[in-house]
Amino acid sequence: MSSSGGGVRFAHTVFAVREDEEDGRQPEFLDQPFKLNALYHPSSSVLFRLSVVSAQSTSNKTILYLHITPDRIASLRHTTCDTNDTSDESPPCLERVRQRLGAKRLVTRLQLRLHNGFHCQLIAPTGLTRDEAQAPDNPARHTFALATSLATASTFSLYFPHNVLRVATFQAFAEAVRQFPNLTAAQRQSYERVVDLRRLYYGKGGTVVTPEEVPEKVPEKIQSSPLHDGQDNRATTPATSESCGSTVAFDIVPRDQASPPPQYDEHGNNGRQPKDQPRAKSAVTAFVDGSLGGDDDLPPYRHSEGQHNNAWNVSKRGLHFGSEETDIHPSSKRVYSKRTFTTIYTTTMDDERPGENSKSPLADLERSQSRLTTLLEQQRQQILQLQADVEELKKRNRELEARHDDVEDSCCDLGNRQTETEETVESLLIHTGELDDECEKLGKHMPDICDDVEEWAKDNLGGVMQEHMSKWFEENMAETVNGYINDKVADKLAVTKARMRRALQD
Repeated sequence: MSSSGGGVRFAHTVFAVREDEEDGRQPEFLDQPFKLNALYHPSSSVLFRLSVVSAQSTSNKTILYLHITPDRIASLRHTTCDTNDTSDESPPCLERVRQRLGAKRLVTRLQLRLHNGFHCQLIAPTGLTRDEAQAPDNPARHTFALATSLATASTFSLYFPHNVLRVATFQAFAEAVRQFPNLTAAQRQSYERVVDLRRLYYGKGGTVVTPEEVPEKVPEKIQSSPLHDGQDNRATTPATSESCGSTVAFDIVPRDQASPPPQYDEHGNNGRQPKDQPRAKSAVTAFVDGSLGGDDDLPPYRHSEGQHNNAWNVSKRGLHFGSEETDIHPSSKRVYSKRTFTTIYTTTMDDERPGENSKSPLADLERSQSRLTTLLEQQRQQILQLQADVEELKKRNRELEARHDDVEDSCCDLGNRQTETEETVESLLIHTGELDDECEKLGKHMPDICDDVEEWAKDNLGGVMQEHMSKWFEENMAETVNGYINDKVADKLAVTKARMRRALQD
């Protein structure tokens, strides 16, 4: 939990219990940890976001989001539950909650009741298919089913440890829900930016999934970040679900081009295509028709230099095959592409030089096929290099996602530690205030004590000091004084005796 600029953010792992009892439905405990992120800011209201990681494998993880916007919330309650309470008034599935939260006695319950006809918004990545989500052998099928169940609930509760959500923070969330209909135009605009689905999935965007039925192809109305110059804005195929594809995949044949190309032995009139036979097309044919036309049409064969340059321009235009996720199978399409290019190229030349075609059609055909084969080989090599680059980018993306998850967990842990520190500081402030009160009381008593000590000293200190001094002199100075007096008397007697002797002698 953190706060900045007047806003509050709460993040913690929670467990959910579905509590709507319509049609005799029993409360359901969803045995799956969800990550709750609640963000409030005065300029953009509040948003509750639940997320769960659907792991299809160790390297393939999909995050599903559930948005609970304030316009859908009818009531929001915050209570503290005692898991030892076994009365009929206790919330349902409380024992399961206690076990999953580490057998804690006190847990916090955040109950959300939505308006009639409203549910959570289940958000998934673009390109999610029903087969991928509901396949029997998909390890993430159970997680997706739990997220769908919660997305169809009209009343549910979120449980997390006691004292991780402060009362002031909850009051801010509840007040934001109550004040949502009164948002100003500027606040409404900021709120729309917060709930914008294009912010999800690292800027690629997500889409709202209908819980009753996962669409075969998720609409691609939510695109990624703005396109750069030169990028195409066409819809992507399932093979290019994670990026903006710009070419048609090689394994998809357009509806009007499903017939195979004619064989060489089907052409009559010295290699020319009959006029009543339609020209064969394929995925590669469509690419060539889009690249060659108008001023870029192939010149007559006699202009060999110009034709070579034009063919090289075709190869350069054909090197861009779209996004990094495009599914390309060069090995399975190589022979098919050769025939298609050869057919179009020879037909163009035959129309422009009918006289020369009768002389050596096979030689011209071989030369054309050789040149186009070289171009296709160059394109195949570059496609292989692009595929290798794509794999490397995927690997780096997985590493960055793992690091992002670690950083998010660390931030959550730091937020919890900050909350504990703030509570400890508040407790210390309370104890400090109590100590200040005690010091004030002692300070008021100090003058009275000083007066008492002073009066006692006046009354008793003189006699006590005299008594102690006399006793001390008697014990320590009597012998010293007697010895000194005896020495002085002896000296005087000696001096007096000496004088008397001298006087008698004289």
